[in-house]
Amino acid sequence: MGNDILISIIAVEREIEQRLAAEERRAAEMLDTLRRELEETATREGERLAASVGLTVAAARTKAQVRADAVVRRATIRAQQLEGLDDETLERCIWKHLPKIIREQNR
Repeated sequence: MGNDILISIIAVEREIEQRLAAEERRAAEMLDTLRRELEETATREGERLAASVGLTVAAARTKAQVRADAVVRRATIRAQQLEGLDDETLERCIWKHLPKIIREQNR
């Protein structure tokens, strides 16, 4: 009877070891699956952020171009207005601003 109990204990121990090994394999598989899912999520998030940055940069570039175009239009209009001035008007303008120009040069 003593041998039977020892054989039963050894059999139970082997069964426990097998179950533990199976649980370890399942845990390792779960970890691998989770790791892959996290890597895929990180990759997708990185791609999403890169696309978002691209859109933000494009929008900023467009906004800057619109502002630059407006500045150029205003400068062109002002230049056209100044081109239309006659010599007498230009001379009066120069004489008006000449004292200020001279003061600034003497600093």
